Amino acid sequence: MDSILIEGLECFAHVGVPRRERQKRQKVLIDLELGLDLKKAIRRDEVEDTLDYAAAAAQVKRLVETRSFRLVEAMAGSVSEGILRRFKVKRVRVRIRKFSVPGARSVGVEMIRGRKA
Repeated sequence: MDSILIEGLECFAHVGVPRRERQKRQKVLIDLELGLDLKKAIRRDEVEDTLDYAAAAAQVKRLVETRSFRLVEAMAGSVSEGILRRFKVKRVRVRIRKFSVPGARSVGVEMIRGRKA
């Protein structure tokens, strides 16, 4: 399976278990790996045969920046569901990192979701 990658999508989100942590937006970095068959795009060299990665990035950014999440796990689940609903991908890998734990470069979650057969 082929993949389209979007790495380091910078978003500012309300996320955290304590209410005080959610009161102020904090930076999160999101990486996406969107699995799909790119044979037709390779052969024809036409944009309609692939995925509009700018639209995918914009959708993720809009979702993350307009909702409030207690858990990055819930955020990643919402991102995965949204991508699978809107785009013709077979699989999505979402990695979200935030920078709120003292002494750690980042903390986060990675999940892989796919279409049901």
